Amino acid sequence: MPDLTRPRGIAYIHWGNSWQLRSFQDFAHWIDDLIYIHDLPRVDLSAYRCVIMPDAMDAAAPRSHAAQLNAYRRDGGMLVVFLQGHADWLDVPGLHWTPGNCRDWLWWTKGERLEIHLAQPPHPMTASVPLSAMSWHWGGSYALPEGARSILALDDGSGHLMLDRPEPQGTGRLLLATLDPHSHNGQRFMPATTAFLQAFYPWLNRELGLDRPPRNRFTYLQCSHVPGEWYPERLDRDLAAAGFRPAFRPLYDLDAAMLEQTDILYLPFSHDEFFLESRQDLLLAYLAGGGSMILCAEPCRCWLPFLSAFRAVPARPFTNIKVRLRDDRFGIFDGLGADFDGWQGIFGQYARGWTDPPPGAHWLTDVGAEHDPKPADWLWRYPAPTHRGGFVFMHNGDNMTRYPDHGPRREGLVPAVAGALQRLMEGRVLG
Repeated sequence: MPDLTRPRGIAYIHWGNSWQLRSFQDFAHWIDDLIYIHDLPRVDLSAYRCVIMPDAMDAAAPRSHAAQLNAYRRDGGMLVVFLQGHADWLDVPGLHWTPGNCRDWLWWTKGERLEIHLAQPPHPMTASVPLSAMSWHWGGSYALPEGARSILALDDGSGHLMLDRPEPQGTGRLLLATLDPHSHNGQRFMPATTAFLQAFYPWLNRELGLDRPPRNRFTYLQCSHVPGEWYPERLDRDLAAAGFRPAFRPLYDLDAAMLEQTDILYLPFSHDEFFLESRQDLLLAYLAGGGSMILCAEPCRCWLPFLSAFRAVPARPFTNIKVRLRDDRFGIFDGLGADFDGWQGIFGQYARGWTDPPPGAHWLTDVGAEHDPKPADWLWRYPAPTHRGGFVFMHNGDNMTRYPDHGPRREGLVPAVAGALQRLMEGRVLG
């Protein structure tokens, strides 16, 4: 059983490696604190129910902290260690490592299976993390120490690639694997590693008794007292049907308390740029803390530092303002139909121009001439120093509550955008 007296949840110890940091960004929803390994002497690990040591760690880095890490486990903490090699700093009797790897690095190109299997009886983790999500390669294997339970083993019985060992006395626990999911996920290489982490972190939170509410609190900022803009018809019902908790709040009530109760902040296209600029620090802190924004805007005053001034595409020929899909990797426009940009049968209202996206943004839709397209919609992750930055969906045009206003997916666009942001924030898809 997890030690419920520990006030905090999961700590993630990194060595500054980009793959470790990128994987933390992907799954920050499931993790409480990011800790630089050289800061460990100043950290009280006893506050945490679990400490993660991801792979891609310099082998020597944990050794000077071995006493602290082993004491944490013996005193009741759950220590989770991924590695590619021998963790000789762990003080577990009988934890003997043997080098080795898969017989054929190209097994996956030949329709073959790896020489590994789930231990029997199956470990409870494998109800959430299937064998296919543990199948790529490994960094040697361990003999099973006394009291440990195998999770993943070699077919020939020579060793174990993942094991679970409770402390003989007390509530401490070691979960050890010679798999390297964080490095390959962080490199955006090998989909099985991403599938592993997408299943592992929710399982780990359930195992620790940690409740992570879904990122489904949606706030519509009421900017203009035109009835259709102040409280768009159907929006609350359609968001609720998609699993969101909608709220409608006046723009001038925007403060830190409102943002603390919001996962996704929606801004309609007609708004007070001077007021929003006065709230810039609040909005940037909100993004840095993991909040996300949907902006419908044609900026004149760049009230956030990553915004640029709106520019219109040439109005002739009229086909310039027919918006086209460019990259729907997040499934936002899927099923909305080719006329998603139509309003009351007339295209051209959705977007008439563009803003330059910041570096690293995903360019989602085109507007303008076929030979010179511009980004009508883009999606970007805020590069926060905390590595917890939220997402910005920038729509360079009209209020998206109007689209589409016909067909089987009526009013489906805003819930679709919100759903994509929620999946990104929860690590169910990667940005």
